[in-house]
Amino acid sequence: MVDEQGDKILEARQSYFEKQRLVESARIAFQFLAAVLRNASLYPQQHPILQSSAEKLQAKIQELLAERNEVPFYLVRGELFFETTPVPIDQSFSVAIEQFTDKDIGGIIFKPNVAVEEIGRFADMIVNEEIMPSTQEGLSVATAKRGIFHISIQHALLVDKKIGSVIKAREKKASSVFRDTINALKDVVQAVYLEKASSMRQMNSVVQNMVDYVLDNRDALIGLTSIKMYDEYTFAHSINTSILAVSLGTYLSMTKPQLAALGMAATMHDIGKVAIPKEIINKPGRLTEEEWEYVRRHPIAGAVFLSKIPSITKLAMVVAYEHHQHGQNAYPVPEALHRRHPFSQIISLADSYEAITASRVYYKSKIPPHEAIRILVKNRGVTSNPVLLKAFINMVGIFPVGTLLKLDTGEIGLVMHQTSDLMRPRVLILTRFDGSEKEDSKIVSLADRTNGKYRRSISGTIDPEEARINLRPYFE
Repeated sequence: MVDEQGDKILEARQSYFEKQRLVESARIAFQFLAAVLRNASLYPQQHPILQSSAEKLQAKIQELLAERNEVPFYLVRGELFFETTPVPIDQSFSVAIEQFTDKDIGGIIFKPNVAVEEIGRFADMIVNEEIMPSTQEGLSVATAKRGIFHISIQHALLVDKKIGSVIKAREKKASSVFRDTINALKDVVQAVYLEKASSMRQMNSVVQNMVDYVLDNRDALIGLTSIKMYDEYTFAHSINTSILAVSLGTYLSMTKPQLAALGMAATMHDIGKVAIPKEIINKPGRLTEEEWEYVRRHPIAGAVFLSKIPSITKLAMVVAYEHHQHGQNAYPVPEALHRRHPFSQIISLADSYEAITASRVYYKSKIPPHEAIRILVKNRGVTSNPVLLKAFINMVGIFPVGTLLKLDTGEIGLVMHQTSDLMRPRVLILTRFDGSEKEDSKIVSLADRTNGKYRRSISGTIDPEEARINLRPYFE
């Protein structure tokens, strides 16, 4: 039994790192492709610099072809995919993606035996052909005429039909993952209160699903955390914290078993709050000293609560007890020289960010995500580990996913992804405010430039509640 468990952990760890390796290889390949296109706009086809960049791309393609029959890149609604796996977009990709989007190209597929000369001819076609054929048949004829037989260019409409439905189905899963985890947490709580045997099988399953989803589409779940569910705050807060903690864990390159343990501990970290009266949890104003005493008891109550679940890990109990042991007002008061578990520190940071943006108990008014980041930075070293905080900010950005921005062009943009420039995320331009814009692929990078100047810059933020803009359809 022990050997079997060890085999499963090893298999999960290998699967996780194999996927990370594939994503990184695909990212490098597209980076090489972007370099080829950039050089094709500067040098003639036979120039050594262009030839060198084409050779690097060919070598990377051959590496990827060792395990598959083709190397496909797709652009669907402004997002880059290798097969159906999302590839993080950085600033060096922006010009290439813009070129493909402007020409209604949704897919580039490299096939075995692609030659360096073909790559050069393909780049010349993309860079210098002002108007591309508007049909798939026309694109096929155009590439054949140029002697391009091992690189297939696919029209955006064809790509959307081909893999768009697969990607859309996965994106829609975000809200169901969120809801399933809340329901499983409720079931565990109810079982303990009714003194029934609480099976953690369902809880383990939904947490594992959440980990898998964060690995596949982290930003979609982070986007959901920006939408607050006031009707069941305690449960939603725990799931939001878990999503943020697991996302930070992926950023820190934790293994899949570690992420699952972190996700479980984060999901259960605030379980002690179920014993606090709802009128205290939902009180909009300042708490009385007596009410605060209720709140201060919840870490101990949570650890005791979890001790009644036979299959729960000791780590979850430790995190429940330690997650408020930071700063001058730490509770329960830690012993001298006590060092919190690293998971407690990660979950405490995620919990603080989520609590600030939720505007519950500790803050009188709603605080937007970018202001929450400023509060955390101001208190760095006191309420959070500075190293973890830096990693967290690098992950969520200065303007986190779900932030509504006012742009200097007069447009309104919803932050969907981060770029290497934390002040210039990728945004979805909103025009109809009903969620349908995400079907139009109008996701742009605020790091994009024309003639050395930024095309768009941030001039302010917008409170979606005050503007009466429902963000839920954009992340479900």
